[in-house]
Amino acid sequence: MDTLAKDKVEIGLVLQGGGALGAYEFGAIEALLKLMDDIDRAGRAVTLAAVTGVSIGAINAACVVGAADRADARRRLQELWSELSLGNHWWGIADHDLALFGVHGFYKPRYDYWDVLNWMNFYDTSPMLETLKNHVDFAALNASPTAFVVTAVDLSSGELTRFRNHGREGDQQGEIKPQHVLASGSLPPGFPATPIGDRTFWDGGIVDNTPLGDAIEAFSGAADVDRILVVMNLFRNKRAAPKNMIEVNDRLSELRYGNRLRQDGANAAVINELLQTIEALSASVPESARTPDLDRRLTQAQRFKTLGAITNIDLADSDLVKAAGLSEEAEDSSAFRDFSAAGIERRRSAGYRLAHVKLDEVFKSHGLLPALH
Repeated sequence: MDTLAKDKVEIGLVLQGGGALGAYEFGAIEALLKLMDDIDRAGRAVTLAAVTGVSIGAINAACVVGAADRADARRRLQELWSELSLGNHWWGIADHDLALFGVHGFYKPRYDYWDVLNWMNFYDTSPMLETLKNHVDFAALNASPTAFVVTAVDLSSGELTRFRNHGREGDQQGEIKPQHVLASGSLPPGFPATPIGDRTFWDGGIVDNTPLGDAIEAFSGAADVDRILVVMNLFRNKRAAPKNMIEVNDRLSELRYGNRLRQDGANAAVINELLQTIEALSASVPESARTPDLDRRLTQAQRFKTLGAITNIDLADSDLVKAAGLSEEAEDSSAFRDFSAAGIERRRSAGYRLAHVKLDEVFKSHGLLPALH
């Protein structure tokens, strides 16, 4: 077995927002859960320490944590995406844009045109509240040992707020309900802000579309634990120049929501170097001078070494795309809103293949699966 292998394995999963691109996450989650089953059968103790998400990632995350077990999570995701599917049509060329007229189970157009001058959004997202109730077991989600964290932005204060099933000081406390998940996906100007108590919230991706820190904080500090942080990056780097205003907006979204993770990855080496320095200095402190507080702070800091081991399932990774047997050609910019059955299935399949290739390699390198698996 690989020398990196430890007695226990904790996995953190971070899911971005990206509309219909969330179907990539659907497939990737299926691959992850299957491989976790394989690790269990190999006799290792593997747990999902945290699932964090934004927007469509928050919805996918709720299906995973709000489930009885891994098989139930897969079933709930399949049923969710089946409900969100717009089906296939003989005029398939228009599938990308059909979502402009609404997505069953997600959102529908407003029809109060007489009041259009007072509109602050174009759609009504109340259907998603019912969809969440149908596909997420919120009692299981709130009782789960897996940390569930979704983010939203307070419309008035601009504060990034976290909704958790495990309360922490400074965050919104209380039971996670459908409106908390919906708040994380309330992206303006298409969607309305979601009221919770006396506050209203927009999509958390406006501030941070990849909540890495919340997943890292959920890892235990035990020395005998192997920690693996899995992140799905839904956005490609390269694309032809936009040809119209819709494509300009699509490209803006890609650059805004996809590049933060890549910047975090570039900073990981700097963070690790600082932590190595801290560890070296700590080792030189005489035992008599060590205090419980110093040891606690060192343990807390060591968690952030996980940043150096991000397992990034990135659609912009040409080597990974080739290894998964997929085309490197970028999808149309309108893929954000392509909820056609064919589009969803294509992305689900691609997400599964990308994640299986990447995770199989990572898990084997950690000694979690047989080398010939």
